[in-house]
Amino acid sequence: MHKINVVNSNKMNKPFDFITSSFAANLSDTYSISIRQLPDGYSFYITNTTNQIIAIKQIIADHITPQLLKEEPLLQLNYCSVAYIGYGPFAILPKSLVIDENYTNFLPIENNLRLRAKTITNPLSDDIIITAYSNQWTMPNIKCRKHHEIELLASMALNSPTQNSMWAEITSQHINIVVIINHKLHLANTYQITSDNDAAYYILACYQQLNLSQEETELNIMGNTTCINPIPFLTDYIRHINTPKPLNWNAELPNQYAPLFTLQTKL
Repeated sequence: MHKINVVNSNKMNKPFDFITSSFAANLSDTYSISIRQLPDGYSFYITNTTNQIIAIKQIIADHITPQLLKEEPLLQLNYCSVAYIGYGPFAILPKSLVIDENYTNFLPIENNLRLRAKTITNPLSDDIIITAYSNQWTMPNIKCRKHHEIELLASMALNSPTQNSMWAEITSQHINIVVIINHKLHLANTYQITSDNDAAYYILACYQQLNLSQEETELNIMGNTTCINPIPFLTDYIRHINTPKPLNWNAELPNQYAPLFTLQTKL
């Protein structure tokens, strides 16, 4: 394993709120909203009928409660489409392995949680599914499509034309890593992090664990790189590093926040 000398440069995660000039509350029933629950709050992402981003927002909170969403002004409007993205324990399974729909047996949770466990389950491809423990998800009291963050990252990776690749998405408290080898999913995991050093370590550890070429296997990295950013340090070790951003990013919005919403644009 390479030794990396990295200063702990974890910066405080900060709230933000940007609404573009084209946003009109009276047209909200033609808009789509994506709500993402994070360990320290929520982010919101709104698009219009042409899929242009017209509003982004992030709420930071020590305690996530239903009241947070109940009081959120953006959720007082009606939308034509609502998606909710959560995080937490999950399992990726071959469809052939699942005989019944008791998915809780496959989740990495304590046995005493299984009896009252709630799950969401979605397909990842023709032959694999993802199931996730959703008890800790605090969702708005509106009809919405539910997704796990790893589901979106894995879907993005599986749809890539690249034969071998690693995909990493950073939040203020964890990093999601997905690895594709020969167009097949070989790894999908979440690691707790507190610094640039932590994120760089887990990425390089996955390269080593799966014997991936750091010269040939590209790394795609996105997420909250304003808070935790291992990229400057990884450039010494990995030849090809991409930073995917939303193609529909609005010029009125600050570019620094674009990587935070790359996953949500893939819904």
